[in-house]
Amino acid sequence: MKPVLLISELTKEYKNKCALSDFTMQIEKGEIVALIGENGAGKTTLLNTICGFTKPSSGTIYFMGKDIKEQKKLDKIGILIEPAFFDYLSAEENLKYISKLSGNSSDNKKIEELLQQTELYDSRKKKVKSFSFGMKQRLGLCQSLLADVELLIFDEPFVGLDPIGKELFKKVIISKAHEEKIPVLFSSHDLDDVEEICDRVVMIQKGEKIVDQKIIKKKIYELRIDGIISIFEKQKLEAKDKNIHCEGSKVFFSDEKQIIDVQKILLEEGHYIVGMSIHTNNLKNLFLKGKYV
Repeated sequence: MKPVLLISELTKEYKNKCALSDFTMQIEKGEIVALIGENGAGKTTLLNTICGFTKPSSGTIYFMGKDIKEQKKLDKIGILIEPAFFDYLSAEENLKYISKLSGNSSDNKKIEELLQQTELYDSRKKKVKSFSFGMKQRLGLCQSLLADVELLIFDEPFVGLDPIGKELFKKVIISKAHEEKIPVLFSSHDLDDVEEICDRVVMIQKGEKIVDQKIIKKKIYELRIDGIISIFEKQKLEAKDKNIHCEGSKVFFSDEKQIIDVQKILLEEGHYIVGMSIHTNNLKNLFLKGKYV
């Protein structure tokens, strides 16, 4: 099966800066993929290039198996990058106008459903100039879903959203990807939100892809004792399970079933257990240390 989106050796150079360097990645049906990285890493440049807002210096982007440059219309891509609306029109009027402008018939039923889905229905007659930033983000989500799309692209979708707005946005993303099999690619600085809903994460640093991996939830158990673990004790513990790791006064392991065995060995060697913690692998470690542990 061909990927929905295939980016091959994409490079974007400006006069004094290389924003993207030989960037390659792909996205399959039903995936939720997040782009993470520091400000200026190249995330927005990548999204703008995919959407045709920026021309690459070299490289190729394939959408649904065809070179994106040869496709006259990208109406099969739903886009939310700096949404802009007519302030003097209502939310409902904006969606109807944008729908017609895109060459689609104004589907009043679909517009009504989208406004209800994003909890903007009660504000549908209000002029957009009275909307908060978060409400405009939700209206932007409606805009990106007006047409029947094969890919959704969002740039910092959670910025400016209150907790309710965030949950609405996440619910829509998960539904579109996992139920309708429409892949979603978005950039974000909110690592907790990324980890909660994403299947895969791609980390960009100075225009280069340095990480591309699936998000796997894993627990690490940590037992702390009242002294230092000796070499003999370390060997005894590791003989029980090669995945047990000892460091100073701490023992780390990932199998919950090992808790009793580890405690038993430590107590037999005369140690007292003074504490226990459970850690989960998280994106903050990946972002700060380059390790997803």
